[in-house]
Amino acid sequence: MQARSVAIAGLAIAVVSSIGTTEAPAALTAQGCLAAKLKAAGNFRKCRDGEQAKILQGKPGDVVKCMTKFQNAIAKLDEKASDAAIACRYGDNGDGTVTDYDTQLQWEKKDGVGGGANAANPHDVDNRYSWSTVLGTTGTGFLDQLNGESSTGTNATGCFAGHCDWRLPTVVELQALLLEPNPCGTSPCIDPIFGPTDTWFYWSSTTRAPVFPSDGWVVYFVTGTLNLSAKSVNNSVRAVRGGL
Repeated sequence: MQARSVAIAGLAIAVVSSIGTTEAPAALTAQGCLAAKLKAAGNFRKCRDGEQAKILQGKPGDVVKCMTKFQNAIAKLDEKASDAAIACRYGDNGDGTVTDYDTQLQWEKKDGVGGGANAANPHDVDNRYSWSTVLGTTGTGFLDQLNGESSTGTNATGCFAGHCDWRLPTVVELQALLLEPNPCGTSPCIDPIFGPTDTWFYWSSTTRAPVFPSDGWVVYFVTGTLNLSAKSVNNSVRAVRGGL
């Protein structure tokens, strides 16, 4: 009987010891959170492509459910990141660009504070452009420089960060960079990961059409407000590419 009791006691001790040494779940890190968002974006694309394929074949398809699922996944990750007191939206790619993992947009970083405009460096924060010089018509515009286009209109090597599809952001995309809450409590109203931000208006690709096609929408990052500007005015610009 005594041996049985010892055996039972030993078993009990073994169970307690096993429970006590169980490893806790790994803490959420910023990089782990961004990786989870990247995976969620991949799942969204796979879901969307599947639903669009159904539609092409004349079958019922629901792309909206894919976006809803993605947005719910992002919201849950944001909640976990908030609880862990970590940042989980932007990632510096180390090549002069920043990825927004909520939208999968890749943004241009700026440089060159205080030295004055430098037309030879399209990333200089002091550079300002009219609408036509942003889009470029002679191969020397802002986007021409990023996309490696020559003055003859041919595509050359040297596209910025290895991509030749840089564009001007829509006003919705540009506004999404504004820090919350609105109105912004800091100036400039943008995450510092993007590098220096000019204290001036930033062009979007959105025209005030059809009533005033000569005007375009701009975002003022000093206060986080939306304004209109004549397309002939020189304003600041930050390029973008990609997205969901």
